[in-house]
Amino acid sequence: MRERRLIVRVSRELLPAASRVVERALADTRYLAGAVDALRSAVLAPSTDASALASTLGERLEGAIVYGFFGGASGAGRVQIVAVVDDARRAGVGAAMMRDALAALRDQGARFVLAELPDDSYALPGAREFLESFGFREESRVNDFYRDGLALSFMRLELVGS
Repeated sequence: MRERRLIVRVSRELLPAASRVVERALADTRYLAGAVDALRSAVLAPSTDASALASTLGERLEGAIVYGFFGGASGAGRVQIVAVVDDARRAGVGAAMMRDALAALRDQGARFVLAELPDDSYALPGAREFLESFGFREESRVNDFYRDGLALSFMRLELVGS
C-alpha cells in the first residue's frame, strides 16, 4: 500500500523533525538561525502572527512552512519559511504546504500575502521561481540589505478576488 502525503499542523512532538528539515534546507546560510527561531515560535506560541504546517509521508517529515499575519496590519498575511528536504523537492511538497497556508490566510481574512525574500539564488535556489509560480510578484526591494549586491525583495500575492 502506498503511503499518503499529509499536511499537518506542527506540534511540539513534530518540532524536532521540522527543525531538522529547516536546518538541512538552510545549512551554511545566514538565514538558518532566524528560520529556526521563527519555526520554534510558531509551534511553541502559535498565534495569528505565526503558525506552522508540515508535510509528512508516513512517519517521515518532508517539509515545513511558517506563515501568519503581520501584527497590527489589517489583512496583511505573510509567508516566512518554506523548507523541503532535498530528495522531496519537485514532488509537490512545498506546493501542497503553500496551498494550505494560503487557504488558511484567506479564510482568516488576509487580503494579500507578503514574502520577504533574500535575493540570494546561491543560498536559496529556486525560491523566487517557487513564489512566482503561485502568482507572487516583486513589489519592492531594498538593495544591498544583507550585504553589497544582496537585496531583500518583497514579494506580494493578492488574495482578494483570487
